[in-house]
Amino acid sequence: MLMVIDIGNTRTKWAQVTSDGALTDYGMTPNFTLAQSTLQHRLLSADKVIVANVAGDAIAEVLSGLVPRETSLHFVSASVEACRLVNQYEQSEALGVDRWASAIAAWHKYQQPTVIVNAGTAITIDSLSMDATLGTTGVKSSVVKTGCYLGGTIMPGLYLMHDALVNHTAKLANATTGTIQAFPVNTVDAMQTGCMRAIVGAIVLASQQLEKHGDSSPIIVITGGDAVKIADMLKGHLKKVAIDDHLVLQGLALLQKAYV
Repeated sequence: MLMVIDIGNTRTKWAQVTSDGALTDYGMTPNFTLAQSTLQHRLLSADKVIVANVAGDAIAEVLSGLVPRETSLHFVSASVEACRLVNQYEQSEALGVDRWASAIAAWHKYQQPTVIVNAGTAITIDSLSMDATLGTTGVKSSVVKTGCYLGGTIMPGLYLMHDALVNHTAKLANATTGTIQAFPVNTVDAMQTGCMRAIVGAIVLASQQLEKHGDSSPIIVITGGDAVKIADMLKGHLKKVAIDDHLVLQGLALLQKAYV
């Protein structure tokens, strides 16, 4: 049995992969409780474990200690190309593995110009373009396509933005009860609205830039803990917005074939 694990900045998520590639039996825990979580029990039935880790070496050691010795364990890194997606990052291996796995999953599922928003502790906004694969005859295929990971941005997530305002200004209240308003008339609403508008604006700009790069309007695919909040705000500005849970885990399931 294959298990895929996504160690983010704050939380660790996992799932089992069925023989037909579907994900099942999801689990999640804060990183600081990983050693006490139910993951260790789940790992007892795994033959192979594929991991995306962006939280550093210490948490990787904790996870490694939970995996039985006879189980094949692989920590994934980004590559120049995988699963019909080409990576244009200057140093391919320097691309965050969570961003790469999300891109693999999004390309596999949508196969069209895509802006991927991973809305967690940090927010990454990445762009995929669509290019037809040249066959051996030199004629472009209308069926088999390759995608191109163009690059993307990293910014603070909603909580980090709000926390920065609270902790690095003199008079802004530590309140998280604000609401999004067209014209905020109190400080907590102004903070919440300002943070959300920064994120929405960055996504809209990424969509516009990708549309200029190609010839069609891209789909916006959002994953992560704040996906629903951001998607609700985006729907008034962009036509094609989708929430896709567990995108990193989906990408790891596709990438596992490289680790036989």
